[in-house]
Amino acid sequence: MRFLLDNRTQAALQFAVPVILLMVMSVSWRTQKTHHGFGRWTISNAPLALGSLLLGLRGMVPDWVSVFVANGLLFISPILIYEGIRQFRGRPPRDIFNYGLMAFLLGAFAFFLWVRPDANVRPVVMTVCAAIVILRCAASLSRDVPAELRPGYRFTAAAFGIYGLALTLRVFTAPTLPELSDTVAGDTWRGLLSMATVVMPVVWTFGFFMMTNDRLTRSLRTAEVEMREMASTDSLTGLLNRRSFVEMSQREQVRMRRNGGTLALLVMDIDHFKHLNDTYGHLVGDAILREMAGICKGSVRATDLLARWGGEEFAVLLPDTDYAGCLYLGEKLRREVAGLSVPAGRGQARTTISVGGALWTPDDENLDSVLRRADIALYKAKRRGRNCVVM
Repeated sequence: MRFLLDNRTQAALQFAVPVILLMVMSVSWRTQKTHHGFGRWTISNAPLALGSLLLGLRGMVPDWVSVFVANGLLFISPILIYEGIRQFRGRPPRDIFNYGLMAFLLGAFAFFLWVRPDANVRPVVMTVCAAIVILRCAASLSRDVPAELRPGYRFTAAAFGIYGLALTLRVFTAPTLPELSDTVAGDTWRGLLSMATVVMPVVWTFGFFMMTNDRLTRSLRTAEVEMREMASTDSLTGLLNRRSFVEMSQREQVRMRRNGGTLALLVMDIDHFKHLNDTYGHLVGDAILREMAGICKGSVRATDLLARWGGEEFAVLLPDTDYAGCLYLGEKLRREVAGLSVPAGRGQARTTISVGGALWTPDDENLDSVLRRADIALYKAKRRGRNCVVM
């Protein structure tokens, strides 16, 4: 059974489809948020359309245009697609192997067009080179894909894989195909392969949109998480900020009342911090705050809430901690900060902290009451000469 469309009609379809894809993708590329690589995928439709047009004009234009130039343009298209995939995946787009293939392709076409003309060998050479690049596209989309991006990647890789296998099968069946004595007539296998050349770009273009949408969705989720973190953490130390600490403390209070647990609170203030800033500068002051945060992070438990309360003040909420446990942690933090030194010019800046602690009792309605008692303890530590813990 012979395929109904002749070669010229197939070439017309191969011209029309990439033109439509070029227009649709150009609109998205220029007006919507896309990722690196989408531009190369868009532009790849232009040489595909122009090459198909020149191929369909065979017999009406010189052979060097309809054969040599046309097939060179057709081969540029998968190269651009492969480069777009690499760019989309954050890799350098240029690939010398593909351009080496293109040099081989053009050399073979020149040989079998002018030195030893052979209309049957030329399509085989083109098919071999195209199959290699198409299968490389499939392989590049199949490795090291994050789980949330796999559906789009796998769909697109399957499209390239199916088309690559079809091209490979075409190479192995080439010796059984009739000779091309009529450039306008078509045969069944060439017709089917030609229709695959029309359909598969539509399929993998859909895959490109899937991949881009999945990547954009992941980027939005990441941005949302970052925004939430920025809203809940202190930018200098990475600790919870005051607002988040209060909100999470209230939830711990509810849990304590429901389960009958205990809560303790420590508030800490860096001694003579203004003097440190005036003496060494704000950069050293910021370094001290970061070092202080690091010491606290290394000393508290994963269940404890640690925050920069404001300025040089820090707070730690300690679930399931009694008086002795609270005092122990306060003393530990005090000792470690007393041993802290930060480079400051030619010397070292040292500091200490004053610590106040209080227990959260069932009578406390919110953080304010227990914080008030911890603040009183902190002020007592200051009056006692600083660098001490008062409960």
